[in-house]
Amino acid sequence: MKAPADELTIRRFCERDLDQVFELVRETIETSYAGVYQPAIIAFFHDYHQRENIVSDAEGGHTVVVNSNGAFVGTGTRVETDVRRVFVRPDRQGQGIGRLIMAELESAALKANIDRLGLSASLPAKDFYLRLGYEVVSEEDYEVAPGQHLEYYEMAKELRR
Repeated sequence: MKAPADELTIRRFCERDLDQVFELVRETIETSYAGVYQPAIIAFFHDYHQRENIVSDAEGGHTVVVNSNGAFVGTGTRVETDVRRVFVRPDRQGQGIGRLIMAELESAALKANIDRLGLSASLPAKDFYLRLGYEVVSEEDYEVAPGQHLEYYEMAKELRR
């Protein structure tokens, strides 16, 4: 017997989604950043993606969630010209969910007359954004704790060419 097709839906975030989005972000940080970043840096990411920041960004921007058969599998936010908090559940990465999120955020930006988006890309996410047409603007290094440096990329994309 064939398994039912995976049905993805994307919609705007609402406050009742907060706990599921928060857990999705935490799980993705723990899984995707382990072995790439040191413990103080992972703690920094957890601190940055607290519930209050998720709600604040959603209220001031455009946040979406992707649902698959009743479970959240991805989320992403755009605040003005900045893309933030694009996360896809680790076991669902590489299946087009991140691309779906970015297409929605870029489309909403164009509707808001925004022609250029920027973002900060983690080391594991850099290649994903390059494939979507983002370009590296700068390589950054932020000392989170003595001897523990958060390396990341500032990236941007012109939406109208």
